Amino acid sequence: MERNENESNQAKEGIISKAWHEVSRPFIDLVHAPRALWGVNLAYTLEGLSYFGILTYLAIHFSDFVFRGVEHADVWSHQMVMILTAGISISMVLLGWVPDKYGVRKALILAFSLLLVGRVIMSSAPTILGLQPNGLWSSLHVVTMFGILLITIGYGMYQPAAYAAVRQFTTPKTASMGYAMLYALMNAGSALAMLAFVFRDEEFLGLGIVGTFWVYTGLTLISLIVTITILSKQTVENAIRTAKEDSGEFLKPETKDLSNYEAVSALSKKVPITAWIVWVVALLIIYFKVGDPYRYVLLILIVLMPVSIAILPSQTKSKVISKIASHPLADLKFFIFIFALIPVQTLFTYNWLVLPQYISRAYEGWIGKYYEIASNMNPVLIFILVPMITALTYKRNVYNMILLGTFVMASSAFILAFGATPITLFGYIIVMTIGEAIWSARFLQYATEIAPEGRAGQYQGVAQLPWFLTKFLVPLLYSGQMMERYCPANGPKNTETMWLIFGLIATATPVLLWLLRSWMLKDGRKH
Repeated sequence: MERNENESNQAKEGIISKAWHEVSRPFIDLVHAPRALWGVNLAYTLEGLSYFGILTYLAIHFSDFVFRGVEHADVWSHQMVMILTAGISISMVLLGWVPDKYGVRKALILAFSLLLVGRVIMSSAPTILGLQPNGLWSSLHVVTMFGILLITIGYGMYQPAAYAAVRQFTTPKTASMGYAMLYALMNAGSALAMLAFVFRDEEFLGLGIVGTFWVYTGLTLISLIVTITILSKQTVENAIRTAKEDSGEFLKPETKDLSNYEAVSALSKKVPITAWIVWVVALLIIYFKVGDPYRYVLLILIVLMPVSIAILPSQTKSKVISKIASHPLADLKFFIFIFALIPVQTLFTYNWLVLPQYISRAYEGWIGKYYEIASNMNPVLIFILVPMITALTYKRNVYNMILLGTFVMASSAFILAFGATPITLFGYIIVMTIGEAIWSARFLQYATEIAPEGRAGQYQGVAQLPWFLTKFLVPLLYSGQMMERYCPANGPKNTETMWLIFGLIATATPVLLWLLRSWMLKDGRKH
């Protein structure tokens, strides 16, 4: 009996030790990191603080200031935030080639320059330029949006450049350490936004939201200076050379990996059903959510897509259909799996679209006054919980962990349906973060395992699509309307109903994953 207890205690100590090692390792590695990685990581921490700090305030800034007096201000403000968050995802796809063509140093400097100019414009619109709220498409609105446009372009270069820099400055053996540092420092930086009330609130420095934007703009300038000085041209060249020497790349003949270009067996000669599903959904969204006259222009373009394919010459049409049929989204199981996750992923977007406004409007006392604290608790908890939960559950079935994690995460919204109290708020944040920690780390693992041999990279890339769609669809379809109806800036509130609806939406994910479990695990793929 004692032996079993000792073995159990040793196992628990081993798990705790492993979890602590995973939490502390990025910071230990940071101390011993080469100069080039210090340049990337320090700027990445500051940018994490600047980006998420501004994002915390953005919906409030538009609703309460830029769109002051505008009908449906919450709806419009959420759509402005959508332009930033969804725009960055599109920008990363379009501009990911910049660090490859011009080098990571030039790409990082250009990215921070654009981020700096964009934030200067956004911050100076109501201060230096003296622009005042005057309805939709006022000078204040247009100038602010121009600043946001530059930020989306800059961030679209920045994120790929930062990861490309880590890839170039590390060896295959140390790459995981480099990426772990980026992940840890991004969370550490964004968590510091909890303290932004010191700049904003009148009881402290009293700068207000726009004044705090200037603080984040100053941090962006520091990031640019750090990048220019620490990541000197010589430092970058030395880091790349050292990494190549340590990994033995100079000794290896250059080979080309053709695994992703191998033909997919038994390609269908017909457009897969999943492509038609996407086509129909696009038509419905455009018809119901896009205003005239753009609605009809877009509808015509969408309708003409299959028609244009149908009238292509036979050989060209065959190639196009083969391309569509070989896309990861043509895999019905993969398609259903990643899109089934969209309902629960809506909770992620509430962290910046809903929580800051909800907390500031529905709570009194220090919680509502210093809403930055509760709004930015998630990164701190995620940083601690992900390695701990991963250490506890690494032997468990991946699909079952995703099912469990999405159930826990979705159930968190129902806690706030009991009312806006401190206990329900922090209960929601803790339970939601635990759920996220359970499944988010396993998501890309499952996407890799479900992929056919030689196509894991393609599947991992496409697996990010629902996250982009969530950032786009939530503000477009309902988040602003929900805030306006159930948690307005002025007047009676019914936040319980709002969170009940949010919970029902999120619950669709674990329900779908549970109903589809047998079918999803039916074939021989290892998960």
